[in-house]
Parts: sequence; C-alpha cells; structure tokens
Amino acid sequence: MKLSGPQITTILRENLQIDSGRHLYGVLGTYSQLAAFENDILSQINLLSQEPGNATTARHQVVNLNFALMDRIGDEDLRDLVRSEGKRPQTIQRRLNLTFDSLLANLLEKDHFIILKQIELLFAYDLDLQTIRARASNQNHILLLLPGEKRGDHVALFTEANSRFHRELPYQLIADNHLWELENANAA
Repeated sequence: MKLSGPQITTILRENLQIDSGRHLYGVLGTYSQLAAFENDILSQINLLSQEPGNATTARHQVVNLNFALMDRIGDEDLRDLVRSEGKRPQTIQRRLNLTFDSLLANLLEKDHFIILKQIELLFAYDLDLQTIRARASNQNHILLLLPGEKRGDHVALFTEANSRFHRELPYQLIADNHLWELENANAA
C-alpha cells in the first residue's frame, strides 16, 4: 500500500503499543525517498518509548546495518575474513550470521524499537533474514528501510542498481499489513 511518510508513522505509533506477536515492519522506496523519510519524517517525530511503565517519547536511532556489522568485526578479523572469503564462504557466512544476531540482540537491549537501513550486506552474503523476524517479537519492534518496490505479490529490492544486483524479499518475511511503500511524489 502506498502511503505518505506521516501516514506510515501514524500506523507505526499504533503498532508500537502492541507488546505481543511479530513486529517486523518495512518501508519501501527509492534511496532518495528513504533518505527523505528518514531525515524529514523520522527525525522530526518522537515515537512512543517502549520501556515498561514509561509513557515518555524518545527519538530512535536509525542504524546503518552495513557499517554496524563491519564495526563489530575488528580490523584484523575483517582482513582475515576478506583473505579467506573465496576459500571458505560458508565460514564467512556463519561468522556474519552470528555477528548479525548478536548485533540485533545488543541493539534491542538498548531500545525495543530499532530502525535499520543500508541492508545490502545481508543479501550480498545471503545471511539468514529469519533472524530479523525472530528478534522482532513480543516487545521488540524492528523497522527496515528497504530500497525497492512492490511488484505484484513480491517485493523487488535494489531496483535502482544494475539488474544483476536486484534481489527479492523472501515471501511473507514481513506481513502485508506491516509493509508500506512511500508515495511517488516524495517521502514526506
């Protein structure tokens, strides 16, 4: 469903009130639409804090997942991973999956609502996306800013890139009523 940025944040505020169930959300758009949504909409609003018994509002950090993942791997480890990537791709993938899960756990300990952008590494290394779904449950909420668009019953990602880099979001990773596409005019 195509919505404006303010419409999406209104729906998010309502969903953040629900403590049980799955809470994985996605906003689709071009890179420029997502940047405008982040800068003009998300940065200007306060979403309800999810701390138990706390009715205050809080600004939520938008996490660049690519940078956050690489920051959790030390420089020396990263050099070793790059050197051995061609010889041991499953080892690299397993290490990144563990790092990814640990990163989500740490972020959700600090804030029960996290916003993730720049998720290209997840697809470049074919990481387990079910990790996000599993972590986005009960009191934990995760919003993905996804560069892509709905095409019929599936979601095409990275559509602004060369076609060899296009990917498809796994079917039903995000429930249809938790996946919104920014209107074409602009993200605001």
